Amino acid sequence: MDYFLLILASILTGFINTLAGSGSLIMMPLLMWMGLPADVANGTNRVAVLFQSFVGVGTYLRSGKIIIGRAWWLIVPCVIGAMAGAYIATIASAATIKSFLGVLMIVMLGIILLQPGKWIREFQAADSITYEKRPLVLVLMFIIGFYGGFIQAGVGIFLLACMVMLVNYTITYANAIKLVVVLFYAVPVLIIFIIKDQVDWPLGIITALGQGVGAYVGALFATRYPKANLWTYRLLIVVLVITILQFYHVPTRAYELFIHLF
Repeated sequence: MDYFLLILASILTGFINTLAGSGSLIMMPLLMWMGLPADVANGTNRVAVLFQSFVGVGTYLRSGKIIIGRAWWLIVPCVIGAMAGAYIATIASAATIKSFLGVLMIVMLGIILLQPGKWIREFQAADSITYEKRPLVLVLMFIIGFYGGFIQAGVGIFLLACMVMLVNYTITYANAIKLVVVLFYAVPVLIIFIIKDQVDWPLGIITALGQGVGAYVGALFATRYPKANLWTYRLLIVVLVITILQFYHVPTRAYELFIHLF
C-alpha cells in the first residue's frame, strides 16, 4: 500500500511540477515518511526531478511552444548557483534542510498572491516575446539556482515568480522555460548527490517513472487547454495551502483540540 501511494503521489507531483511547481514539497515529506532521512530524501528526489523535466521539455518542444536558444541567459546563472547549492546540501544536516521547508512555503504563498493579474494574463506567441536581460534577473536566477540545488522543494514557484513578475512571461510560457532551466541544472546536481551517496535508487526510480507520467499529462494540458494560465494559478494556491496545513499538522492539532473540548 505504501508503494501504491508513492506511485500515485509521484504522478500527481509530476503534474503539479509541470504546471505550477512546488511538487517536491509533497514528494520530500513523502520520501521521509517512507523512512529516508531528509538529506537522502533530498538527493533521491533529484532522480525524479531530472526525469520529469526531460519528459516535460520534450512534450513542450514537440508542441512548438518554447525556444530553448532564447533561454540561455536564464539557464547559465541558475546552473552555476545550483551546483554550489547542491554541494552545500550534501554537507548540511538533515535537520537544517527540514527547517527550511515550513517558512519557505509560507513565503511562496505570499509571492504568488501578489499581483494576480500578471499570473493569469494571456500573452502573444512564444516567438514574439521580448527579453529584458536585467542584471537583477541574473542575480535572482543565481540565487534561485542555489536554492534549487540545496533543496529543490518549491524552486518552481521562485522561478515562475521571477519570470512572470520581472521578465514578463505568461505563466504558461514561464512554466515551459522553468522546466528547461531545471533540466539543465538537474544533471550536475544529481551527480553531486550520487558522489556523496545520498540517493536511494529504488525509490528514486519509482518516483521518476510516476513523475514522468504526470509531467507528460501536465505538459499536454498546458499546451492544449486555453485556460491553462488561470487553472495553473489556482492549482499553485491550493497545493501550497494544503501542504502548509499538513506540514504544520494543522488538521491533526485541530482534531486533538476538538476531542479535548468535546
